[in-house]
Order: sequence, then structure tokens, then C-alpha cells
Amino acid sequence: MSCVSVSLGDDATDRFLKALSSTSMSETRLGTLSETQDFGTFWLVPNVDPFFGPHKPFIRLAIDAPQPIPIDEGRIDPLFSTDPFSPITSPLRNMELWMREILSVKTDLYNCTVAQQASSSIAGQVRGAVSNRFSYRIDWKAWEIEGVGIGSITAQFRANNNWSAQNVNIGSAIGSSVVVVNSEDNSMPTFLSRLYAQQGFCDDRILVGAGKILPNDTTGVNFFADDETSQFLASCFDGGDAMPLGWNSYLPGAFAQFIPVDGFYVNTLLTSPLGALNSGGGFGTAGDGFYLIGAEAGIVTTLGSNKDLVGRYSVLVCNTNAGNNTPATNEKEYGNAMTLIAQQFLDRDMGVWISYQFSDANVSPASQEFTFGSSLENAFGRHGDGAGLGLAWTDSSTAGDRQQKTIETYYRLRLTGSLELTADLQLIDDPSNPQAKGGATWVFGLRSKIKF
Repeated sequence: MSCVSVSLGDDATDRFLKALSSTSMSETRLGTLSETQDFGTFWLVPNVDPFFGPHKPFIRLAIDAPQPIPIDEGRIDPLFSTDPFSPITSPLRNMELWMREILSVKTDLYNCTVAQQASSSIAGQVRGAVSNRFSYRIDWKAWEIEGVGIGSITAQFRANNNWSAQNVNIGSAIGSSVVVVNSEDNSMPTFLSRLYAQQGFCDDRILVGAGKILPNDTTGVNFFADDETSQFLASCFDGGDAMPLGWNSYLPGAFAQFIPVDGFYVNTLLTSPLGALNSGGGFGTAGDGFYLIGAEAGIVTTLGSNKDLVGRYSVLVCNTNAGNNTPATNEKEYGNAMTLIAQQFLDRDMGVWISYQFSDANVSPASQEFTFGSSLENAFGRHGDGAGLGLAWTDSSTAGDRQQKTIETYYRLRLTGSLELTADLQLIDDPSNPQAKGGATWVFGLRSKIKF
């Protein structure tokens, strides 16, 4: 799924309100099948011909040909025309093109580094941290059967490193015990994050898959804040905190999508919520008796006569028998959760979202969380740049914790054809941990991402 974004400022709001006030019901329509598939969160491996299909022409591997920007990136306006990473990135991108044409494999390769510094911390805690993630993903489009659908296999490998001298978790250091202020960081150093197969039926109106998945990939996705390497870092915006155990983890499970009519979809999932704690890839927990099951119903619409103003409005309900104490006690704890989310483009590069999550306190670190935000792609006329602003209120499930308020803003600058640099600023008001000082704590961040 491509990362799309939303807008900031009074001009965007004025345009949206004007469009809304001048829109008649006859102009507003449900999304087409393609729009429903695109915004219903599932990944159909676009711009790739199936491997088992028509005869493929011979493509010569031109390993040394210049490739100044990542494949499928489109137009960008880098600040510097000379790219010091070109001797490395160009051969890799040429290999990527060859693999796409010959093997029907779509790849995504990047390295992301995040450095953060907090204005204050709990007594004795280090206020600065550096983390790094290396990620390589492949999507193999195996076949596309006319009248049936697409079959594909996805695998993703990640290597995570905390480069801080004391392996610092900056969120814990400042007392943010519920919201993770750097969701790019991960305590598992090296792992296979995704490995699943999926198959479409009825012209991909039905899609089923199974393997190692991220539940937040398949249900409740916020496509304006779903990529911590290029958008928001705080977990309240990237996935949310008031969802059951395992929601933001990589787990063994199965998923399905149903599009009975254009513009309406139902997504479902079933996972083993303790899989993230299992060193054997998590698959060994599939039969342990613990489950997380969820279903999301949503509509995809276009506002007025402007076909670019696509919106998605959905409700997600979950049930689980794995609670906050289950990893330590191995005892079942039943609970429910729900997410309401509305997302709407205001213009081609602009949009806004509003989300509310609530959960039984025994199965989630937060019992309630409300977020609102906007983001902007191709910011200020610079293709490839991006900006965002998000506000969140989080109510911890732990008795005695404070209700935390989080504000995050970022600006992502395209330095070269390969390198992005993002300045990120978070304001944490009343960190949830009562041991932390009340009031405001600032977290300053700098993120670099090299996309090969």
C-alpha cells in the first residue's frame, strides 16, 4: 500500500468545507472496485506481471545504468542533485527492475535510523537514544487467473539495533509507559517480520491469506499514519495503543477480505496473540488456545464530483482471551475492543483523520485513545517532501496512571534521490507513568532513511 497523506492549514480546511457545502448527494458516490481494493488496506502487488502468465521478453540486466531515484517513486525534487549513494543504489535498483520483469518480484529495501533527545526524564534515566532498522521485503506475484484473482507470497526480513550505550528506551525514560514514542524501534534484534501467502477469488472481491502477519496491516489501518519510517513515530498515531495484546506485533494468523459491492468491504482476521513472544517465529503458539479475532466493516466514498477526494469510514470490533497478565500467568482473560476511524482526502496530496479506540482495561495497555491528525505530501510544492501534525489523548489501563496527551509534528525533506531526512518533534503532556514529572516533556527527533 502506498503511503498517502493529508493537509495542514486553513487553506486546506477552507477548500474542504467549500467542497462539502457545494456537494450534492448525486455527486457523491461509493468507490469503484479498484478504489475499494486500494483503500481497503490489502496489498495486490501492483505494477507487476504474474510469473505464471504470458511469455516474458528477455530483459538484459544493465547493472551499471544510472537509476537516480527509487523504482516507482515518481517525480521528486531532491535538495541536492548529486547522490553519494548512487554507486550502491543504482546496481540494486537495476537488479530490482530485472527481478520484477523476469521473476515477477517486487522489492522494498531501506535502512532507517532515528535519534531522539528528551528535555527531561525520570530521575536516573538517560534522555537520549538512537535506534536503527534495516528492512528487506519481497512480494512475489505468482499468478493471476482471469475471473478468479491474484496469488502472491510476501516475505520481509528486519534487523533492529538499539545503538544507545545503555540500550535506552526513550519512552520508558520519560515516563510514557503506554505510548511508544519511537515505534520504529524494536527489542527483537533480527527477525522474519512477515511471511504469508494470499489468494484472490471472484476477481479479487474475496481475498484470503495466512502466515506471519501484522494485524494492523489488515484491519483498522490509518493510511495517513501507518509508516513510522516516513510519517509519525509515536505509537498513538502508528497503530494505536487501546487495542488488545499483540495488535501491533507480528503474529501467526489468517485474514480475509470481502467486497460484496463496490465501495463496501469487510476485513477479518484471526491470530495467536502470544506469537510475538515466541523465539521460533511465533508459529509454535498457533495451537496454544489463545486467540485475537476481529472484523472491520467500512465504506469507501468519493466526495462530490472530484474523484480524487476519496474517504474511508470504518468500524472494527475485536475479541480476545489473552489479557495484560497472560504472558506471565498463562491464564485466559477475555475482553473486547473497538476502533472507529474516519479518513478523508481534502485534495490530491492532503487529507485528515479522526480515530477513537476503546478496550476492556484487562486486555490492552490503554482503555481509551483519541487521535486527530493531518499530513501533507509534496509539501509546499516540493515533490517528495512531506509534513504532518497529530494530536492524541491516551487513558492508561493501569490504575494510578495519568491521562497522557501527545502532540507530534514532522517535516520530511528529500535530500537526494536516495536519502530522506525528517525532523520530528513530540510534546508529551503529563506522561502516563506517575513517577515522571507532570507537565510538558519535549522529545526532539531526527530520522534518516536511505531507500535503495
